[in-house]
Amino acid sequence: MTRSIRVAIDLRPLALPHSSGIGLLVGQLLEELPALGVEFVGLADRPVPDGRTPGEIPVRVAGGIEGRIRWESIALPQLLKSFDPPPDLFHATWNHGVPERLPFPSILSLHDLIPWRHPDLVPWPRPAFLHRALYRESVRRSVRAAAAVITLSEASRRDIAAALPAAARKVEVIPCAVPRWFRAASAEETDATRARFGGPYWLYVGGFDPRKGIGDLLEALGTARAQGAAIPPIVLAGARNAEAEACRARAAALGVPAHFPGYVPDAELPALYAGADLFVYPSRAEGFGIPPLLAMAAGTPAVVSDGGSLPEVVGDAAVVVPGGDVRALAAALAAAAAHPDALRPAAARGRARAAEFTVEALAARTLRVYERAVARRGESA
Repeated sequence: MTRSIRVAIDLRPLALPHSSGIGLLVGQLLEELPALGVEFVGLADRPVPDGRTPGEIPVRVAGGIEGRIRWESIALPQLLKSFDPPPDLFHATWNHGVPERLPFPSILSLHDLIPWRHPDLVPWPRPAFLHRALYRESVRRSVRAAAAVITLSEASRRDIAAALPAAARKVEVIPCAVPRWFRAASAEETDATRARFGGPYWLYVGGFDPRKGIGDLLEALGTARAQGAAIPPIVLAGARNAEAEACRARAAALGVPAHFPGYVPDAELPALYAGADLFVYPSRAEGFGIPPLLAMAAGTPAVVSDGGSLPEVVGDAAVVVPGGDVRALAAALAAAAAHPDALRPAAARGRARAAEFTVEALAARTLRVYERAVARRGESA
């Protein structure tokens, strides 16, 4: 690359109260790509909390418009057209939000099509039928307007090609990466984490919406315990909300010992994963699955579902059960409790597999997508 590329990037995933998996990915791009010649300017609907972006990246904020799609339709085009000089390209990072007829190319990160393929697993605002229709139309428009589409897995690529055949040629798979801050936890840190939860524990990290399968997990734990399995308490880490409280009530009704610590800061995650005797991820649909990746990086044995991309992520480094099959999940959990040593070889393979998902590869492949989009624009100018 002979000159820098100036990229306007949607930072709304970083402006949320708690950063999500998408926020982690966007943050990695901001950290890695400037060293490769990319100059970012950020866009958001509210201020981005301190510490989530490198200090040298300016962020333009346009608030006052409720609703993601309304903001993308009204505020975003105005923000993008206000740059002087204009950027070389725009990167829409949150599944849709590519304005039409921009004077520069756009890249769309379409992480998955779960709301399209599994609308019953998504907690839509009311009226649900209207929001589903708006979502689909926004994705269609964004894919049509984008010069390239980045997704996270081959599973998501297949979903995109099936739902939007015309977009298939635009799709580039760039997997997530283990973040640089996810280091090996010390023995003191893992001991302190175990003590916090009263001793050994199993772990889940993520959301509590229906597609995550927490109801399946609690039912399976209850079944395995009723059959005599010696299963420790389960720690279910994620934001405190109404869905989490419903899961807490369900765990109590089933007699399943469970801790709900709420959102866990990044700095505490290495010890949380490393301290667990088993990581469980029963999601019915995933576009990638960062928590299983972090469990592998920590060397923690894992049981995951076959939802979407998860088999692709874990390979032979985890026990994989059919998503939504409570009986199969209960059997896998009972086996893990009875024969924990049997999981150690897979956990060792997990460390090696996680090491393949690097931020260097994430940055280099994203840069190539940027460069191709800018080059094609130059060829057609």
